Amino acid sequence: MTRPPVREAARLLSGAGLAAALLLPTAVQAQAASPSRVPAADGKKGQELPGMPSALDPEAEVVCTPASREKAKKQDWSRQRLDLDRLHRHGTGAGVTVALIGTGVDPEAAGLGGRVTAAGQAADDCVGHGTFLAGLIAGTGGDSPRLAGVAPGAEILALRGTDRRGQADTDLVVEAVREATAAEADVIAVAVALPRQDPALSGAVAEARRSGAVVVAAAAPDPPAQGGAEEIPSRTYWPAGEPGVLSVAGMLPGGARPDGSLPTG
Repeated sequence: MTRPPVREAARLLSGAGLAAALLLPTAVQAQAASPSRVPAADGKKGQELPGMPSALDPEAEVVCTPASREKAKKQDWSRQRLDLDRLHRHGTGAGVTVALIGTGVDPEAAGLGGRVTAAGQAADDCVGHGTFLAGLIAGTGGDSPRLAGVAPGAEILALRGTDRRGQADTDLVVEAVREATAAEADVIAVAVALPRQDPALSGAVAEARRSGAVVVAAAAPDPPAQGGAEEIPSRTYWPAGEPGVLSVAGMLPGGARPDGSLPTG
């Protein structure tokens, strides 16, 4: 198979990981307090929507994240900041495959129908975090095209990097990166952040980059439900710390990190 030009994939979708950071509200543990609301770019209070957990309480009975009864009705500050309306006039990511490594993706989720490949456990997204990110990256916005993701024409290859509760697993991430490379994904977005470097993961990421893939990874995991970020020293997380990986972190409209964000080295 002939890969699409790497430069084109990077031009259209190097923002995919940035979108995951810029568009993603502060994620919270399922039983943590609701996230604080932040103002939109114009200074007005944005629409309040339920927080999206990145993991479920490992000690609690598994109860999957329910679908929200609320719908976004207007473009948020982060889509405005990325100027997606103008971006979509130049390209939609058609012909580009984004491998999303996280909690899985529901292939039948609104705005993604027919463009998600999710085999086995990757099709079971109990947490909902991976499906949410897939919508930010490649959602069409349904009947609200201004709420589309960065690349609404892209294909999503869903791969598991966590257990069903959303707890990150190094072996799963390594396997997923290798699968994404074998599938010739143009962009590999890793939505989990591991606290320790792993030789197998380093090798898998290096091979993915040699193959021409743009690798994007979360700069840090969500803070733990108990304790504050000030109790955790600054450190490097992986695979964001690997050479050549685009490391991304959440931000508020003013450019600051959200309260409680874990410090990165």
